[in-house]
Amino acid sequence: MRRNGHPILTLISLALFFCGIALLQAYGSSYHHRVVNLMMIYIILTVSLNLSNGVMGISSLGQIGFMAIGAYISAILTLMPSLKGRWLPGLPHWLSGLQTGLLTAMIVAGLLAALVAFLVGVVILRLQGVFAAVATLGFLIIVKVVAENWMSVTRGGRGISALPPYTNLWWTSAVTVVTIYVVSRIVRSPYGRSMLAVREHDLAAQSIGINAPRIRLLAFVVHAFFTGVAGALWANLISVVSPGSFYLWLTLLIIIMMVVGGMGSITGSVISAAGFTLLLELLRGFESKIAVYGISYIIFAVVFMLVIIFRPDGLMGDREFTWKGLRRLFTRKTVPRNG
Repeated sequence: MRRNGHPILTLISLALFFCGIALLQAYGSSYHHRVVNLMMIYIILTVSLNLSNGVMGISSLGQIGFMAIGAYISAILTLMPSLKGRWLPGLPHWLSGLQTGLLTAMIVAGLLAALVAFLVGVVILRLQGVFAAVATLGFLIIVKVVAENWMSVTRGGRGISALPPYTNLWWTSAVTVVTIYVVSRIVRSPYGRSMLAVREHDLAAQSIGINAPRIRLLAFVVHAFFTGVAGALWANLISVVSPGSFYLWLTLLIIIMMVVGGMGSITGSVISAAGFTLLLELLRGFESKIAVYGISYIIFAVVFMLVIIFRPDGLMGDREFTWKGLRRLFTRKTVPRNG
């Protein structure tokens, strides 16, 4: 988010946010914990995707492939050694007897997802537009096929279950804040301005000395790192990882959240991800009451189409929240009528 000159207000807001998390952790039900944890994970995914797709302009449909990599890495690292020996015989001996905590698993998951993004991006990011989208979708399909068939390491379609439920509100909220901070700092930096220049006109940006391939690769790798971390949080929240969890529906869900919030707006990504998470939960409750399953997807699609029709740039466009803008909103003077 843009620098607004009110660091004290920002610190107070963060303090209030974490006070709210502490109260929810202490007094909220397990259902409320689950909804807020999912909301935070969706915010991480949407904000990180907005860096590559919105700010940078990369047409990528393969983000959930990096999430799957992060989830499986975390599952392998945090699973009990006794279960690894029975379920995952293809692991190296040193890894079979190793069990880490969530922090280590998140870091390793993010770094390995970033490494894969670097290797894949060197090839894929030579393409643009629909060609890049198809290529990244192909990457997602490859990840899914490998997860389904590498039985000795991923356990195939049966998935890896009985994962320790390490993920809680403190982890998801802390990673969410770090993601928003890092992405906003990148967007405000010279790299961020270079990303916007390349997005608007590739050849013109390169003509003034901007290395467009390197800038694209940077955005792609950073987005993959945070997506891999989100996958680790997801794995240890749901306590099971299977190939079917990471495919087209989740891909489309995150893209819809990004587009509705506004491509290029971190604030919009946060608002949209939070709003759609709550909407999905309300629609699930509505489905169970009327016993018509699948209607939530229809309502979800209708809401998306209405937003695109009436707000084609998304809820926020490319604008960001600022304290100065908020103050102007509440101190706007009304013009008195004459007579």
